[in-house]
Amino acid sequence: MSLTRAYTAGTPTKAAAALFEQLEKALKSEGEDLVQKTKGLVVFNIDGEQWALDLRQGSGSVSKGAPADKPDLTLTINDENFVKLVMGKLNPQQAFLLRKLKINGSMGLALKLQPILDAAAPRAKL
Repeated sequence: MSLTRAYTAGTPTKAAAALFEQLEKALKSEGEDLVQKTKGLVVFNIDGEQWALDLRQGSGSVSKGAPADKPDLTLTINDENFVKLVMGKLNPQQAFLLRKLKINGSMGLALKLQPILDAAAPRAKL
């Protein structure tokens, strides 16, 4: 799937969904390391959809929808800017300053998110 919006049955599919699928795969191999670095519950609000990234224990998990617990950090961003953020084409600090990214919660946790964004980026198959 390309990282632009794909259209299936007349409804747009957000590119963020594909990136969260990649992140879920990365958690299977790198999850324990990411949990050790992060230790928190992060919610991404992307174009009205919520994705919960639980990096509090084990190897972490990704789920669509609001988490049962209160998040440590909530990030609000649109789909296009989320893709740019993950692909390294938008600097997180710049996105925050330009109000393309809204942060609610632990700023310290927000500063630890770069390895997670890197894990969500598609990997080249050699």
